[in-house]
Amino acid sequence: MAVTSKWMILLANVLVPISILVFSSGFFPYKPLLPGLATYQSSNHSHIPPAIFDKVIFMVVDALRSDFVYSDSSGFLYTQGLIRSGTALPFTAYASSPTVTMPRLKAMTTGSVPSFLDVILNIAESDTSSTLIYQDTWLAQLKAKGGKMVMYGDDTWLKLFPGMFDRADGTTSFFVSDFTEVDNNVTRHISSEVSQDDWSAFIMHFLGLDHIGHKAGPQSPYMITKQHEMDSVVSQVYTALEREKHLENTLFVLCGDHGMNDAGNHGGSSVGETSPALLFISPKFQRKEIRNDSPTKALSDFQYYRTVGQIDITPTLAGFLGLPIPLNSLGVFIPELLVMWDYGPHRIQMLLENAKQLLKKVEESFPSYSFESSLMPPICGSESLTDIDDVHCTWFQVLKLLHESGIDHDSGAHPEIESALLHFLRSAQRLMSSAASNYNLGNLYVGLSIAGLALLLTFFPTQSLLLNRKPTGMFLVFGILSYSGMMFASSYVEEEQQFWYWILMGWVFYLHVKYPVYFHGRSIQGPGAVKGPCLSVSILSRFGAAALAVSYRALRRWNQTGQKFAAEPDIARSFFTSHRHTLWALVILTYTDTYLHLLFDLPASVLWGFIGGAVTLTAFLFKLLQVVSDSPELLDYSFLGFMPMETGVVYLIFHARMVLCGILFLVIFSIYTGKTQHRTPKNRGSLSTIFHEALTLLLLTQSRVTNIPAFLLFRVQVNLLALMHLSAADQSITSLIMQYMTFYAFGGSNAISSVDLSNAYNGVGTYSVLVVGILTFISNWAAPIWWVSASRLLRSPQNWQEKQSHLTILTFHVATMLMSVMAACTMLRTHLFIWTVFSPKYLYTMAWAVINHLVVNVLGEINWLSLGRKEARHVY
Repeated sequence: MAVTSKWMILLANVLVPISILVFSSGFFPYKPLLPGLATYQSSNHSHIPPAIFDKVIFMVVDALRSDFVYSDSSGFLYTQGLIRSGTALPFTAYASSPTVTMPRLKAMTTGSVPSFLDVILNIAESDTSSTLIYQDTWLAQLKAKGGKMVMYGDDTWLKLFPGMFDRADGTTSFFVSDFTEVDNNVTRHISSEVSQDDWSAFIMHFLGLDHIGHKAGPQSPYMITKQHEMDSVVSQVYTALEREKHLENTLFVLCGDHGMNDAGNHGGSSVGETSPALLFISPKFQRKEIRNDSPTKALSDFQYYRTVGQIDITPTLAGFLGLPIPLNSLGVFIPELLVMWDYGPHRIQMLLENAKQLLKKVEESFPSYSFESSLMPPICGSESLTDIDDVHCTWFQVLKLLHESGIDHDSGAHPEIESALLHFLRSAQRLMSSAASNYNLGNLYVGLSIAGLALLLTFFPTQSLLLNRKPTGMFLVFGILSYSGMMFASSYVEEEQQFWYWILMGWVFYLHVKYPVYFHGRSIQGPGAVKGPCLSVSILSRFGAAALAVSYRALRRWNQTGQKFAAEPDIARSFFTSHRHTLWALVILTYTDTYLHLLFDLPASVLWGFIGGAVTLTAFLFKLLQVVSDSPELLDYSFLGFMPMETGVVYLIFHARMVLCGILFLVIFSIYTGKTQHRTPKNRGSLSTIFHEALTLLLLTQSRVTNIPAFLLFRVQVNLLALMHLSAADQSITSLIMQYMTFYAFGGSNAISSVDLSNAYNGVGTYSVLVVGILTFISNWAAPIWWVSASRLLRSPQNWQEKQSHLTILTFHVATMLMSVMAACTMLRTHLFIWTVFSPKYLYTMAWAVINHLVVNVLGEINWLSLGRKEARHVY
């Protein structure tokens, strides 16, 4: 029976990634846009409104949140002067989720709503499946007209438009450690390009501001300096518009592709991430005497001036440049800019071209509706209309007004027609933007069925395993059922951390009831005794339940995450920033504690003590210098405030590599020492200790400095758990709960924007999707990885059957989790929050199931067993 169970668990773990691949192919179908170029909808080209501009300078500042330009704390002082003078017309551009660069650039150039799959394609720099070279964009229309284009900055443009640019110099967008060179590489081309008259579009994409956000957040002291730098670029370009004769008909667009949240990240749907700035700049606008106050008071919702859709940029640029609106555009010409046509019928014709183009998209999606009849449908008199009926009726209202007005022979204004056209455009845009994705339901159901089979394979082994442990089994089943039910509610998915906080406290109470004797110090000297450099074992043991509860409460407040409480005070961002002495004292204590554990349980060796001390000191100094470079405010007014404030990126890369090589050397040296010594159970346990402590140093290196002291709490918690002599099943459940709880305690969430990139480039000189991907996972899953390793040490005396039961419980949980999330995404695929809540949750579930479960837990367990099946219990 044991052999059968082993193969069932093995097969279940094989089915997990297969189910993910099949389900993902149906849930994230790549939807190519319609090929070909649009032509004017009007048969009579004399009705086409004349172009206002013949060139465009398109300046994208990555992550340019609206308040960075418009608020009274902005560094865009020159730009604010342009707003006051009327030469710059300001907007807030709504960027729909996912708020990452590639889909946002697609939205701004095609006017379409991108696929959520672009979140994944955005990471793979070498990917070419997302190219727009054969699809309709305002760049393609400009190229077809004979225009030339140049581009400098983010090489995502080169991936989207291969061969489109006559001159280009791309820089990778993922090397977030670079704040300066990545922008200097763009700026150095400006003076030469504005003096030339051979291009129709000049595109610049600056990355430094986004990198500062990822590394140090929007409140970083580097942020205002970068804003001043970008403002100086605006000044340089606008001065050229006024000075150069060949630029007098040039439109200057300044915009962000997305914003950022309070942590400096993006990808989700919070208001900060979806609210980039958008400005149209030209001396021509000043003649229209449109004035706006600038700066304005900071707004918590970031909605400065009027909010328009980011996809509205496409038809607006097309209209200004005298181009047909791209085929796939769902955008609406920005009404405030219609004033650039003095002749009333031209404004009507501009909106009519936009309406006919969008009507064609509606007809393709709703072929059963006819928009050619001259008679208004009877349903239009009804008060309650569906979205498509509202679009249908609004179009016939437009036709009626056009027929009655006779605008071809009248140069006057027709506000009622403009109003009707805008009503139709917005209704059609809303209808088409919210249209359901073309899911492959067959693949969804097959993927769900495979996940169900994996669950079925693990159910019976788990049932037999917990049959004689009814309270433990009941708790596990209750937790899994509760979690599965939560996945069908968007609010619970957004606040999932609360589930793990409460389930952990319930588990601690259960352990306190089940193992009361060990919480009163009566078994401290038994075979599972905790030894080594820990903080007064006897005291901890006497207050075990209380100590665990307090430590978990502290972790719960370490980083506020989710949606509702993300801005609430916490330890990492509130307490430590105002108590810097405490922060650095705890950081030093954490590294010291790790060094002592490196020395403990090994034969006395001066050489080993020196090597361990050197590596630990190097790791600490790297983290210190990294803070000097990225977040110097954490050192101000602390006892380490004497550190120099200038640290080169190249030196940090070299320093990080020294740390990583040092950690690797610790492992190699310990293996060599273990082989040359007499192989006793104690030495094998010591070798396991070295692996764990070397891993701890790596995880400290990959963690934010404000999270480093939490590892001290982990030490205390593991010591208390070791005193309790938990059963194999209880140890497995404890490890499982702690992996999830600490992930959220370190600031993780189910939002893409919570992915922390601040340590994803430690030691990386050039972008590599594999290396950066691994470092990103380690950075964001540092706490769960530590608990996987620590729980293995606690379980070291277990026999093979007990270790197999551990994998059985973990596989049962991950199969249930995967199936419940897949079922929720399938059932709620038309839900309003499918792309903002449920789809990101599915991406996180993929990471938990494939990387954390299969790689860290399962493969790591197999590697660990190679050290010996009967290691002595490690003692902390």
